[in-house]
Amino acid sequence: MGLFDRWRKPSPPPRRLLSYQVANLQGRGTRDYQEDSFAFANALDVTEIRRHGLLAIVADGMGGLRDGRLVSQTCVAGLLSAFSTLEPKADLPDQLRRWVEETNQTLFRQFQGEGGTTLAACLCFQEALWWISVGDSGLYLLRNGGLFRLNVEQNYLTQLRLEAIRAGRLDPTVGLDDPDGPRLSAFLGMEQVDAPDRSLHPLPLQDGDTLLLCSDGISGVLDEAELRDCLEQDSAEGACGRLEAAIRGQARVYQDNYTALVIKCGY
Repeated sequence: MGLFDRWRKPSPPPRRLLSYQVANLQGRGTRDYQEDSFAFANALDVTEIRRHGLLAIVADGMGGLRDGRLVSQTCVAGLLSAFSTLEPKADLPDQLRRWVEETNQTLFRQFQGEGGTTLAACLCFQEALWWISVGDSGLYLLRNGGLFRLNVEQNYLTQLRLEAIRAGRLDPTVGLDDPDGPRLSAFLGMEQVDAPDRSLHPLPLQDGDTLLLCSDGISGVLDEAELRDCLEQDSAEGACGRLEAAIRGQARVYQDNYTALVIKCGY
């Protein structure tokens, strides 16, 4: 052993990086057709997750408009195609916004404003979360026993509450009795989507975090305590199983299509 080797500092151990365990569930409910679509990108490729991240997408086609299933499928396909152009060192929020705007333009041209879909999408990249959503599909984070909804439902009820806050009225009952409350104020397929709800800064992910993306067939049926109980399962697959059992346990006469993607973060 030479003198230099004798005094050389040992190399630090390589930094552990988060890994992601994913699972999904989907059901038709009592509807005649399934109009939700979803996708993961890079879910099984650790190298690509390191290079470009893990993308998850839920799109809920609007049954009251034209071709709900085809619209949601077209939305997911457009975002997956856009994701293939990701520039890791460029502005990620701007890229997500641009992809959504381009997808919306495609949907508007193809369906002439007669079809629509909601969207919830998130990107796990370099151990941080970026997300974007339009409409009322949900994005949740379970951390240290607390469940947090990260995105806002873009519907008439939210509009009424924001107007009340701006007017200085902090009344949690505003709009609850309005039959138009659940009506979407934004969706993909409109002529223009002015303000997708999105993150502008990275949310650092932690060991033990669980993410849930879902259509309103789940977020509109299960309350926060039920969602938290389901997501606290040890595995992503177990969480999806509990969500399925909880939805079926409701036995709703008018159960909507339901879709959930679960991502568990850990070392």
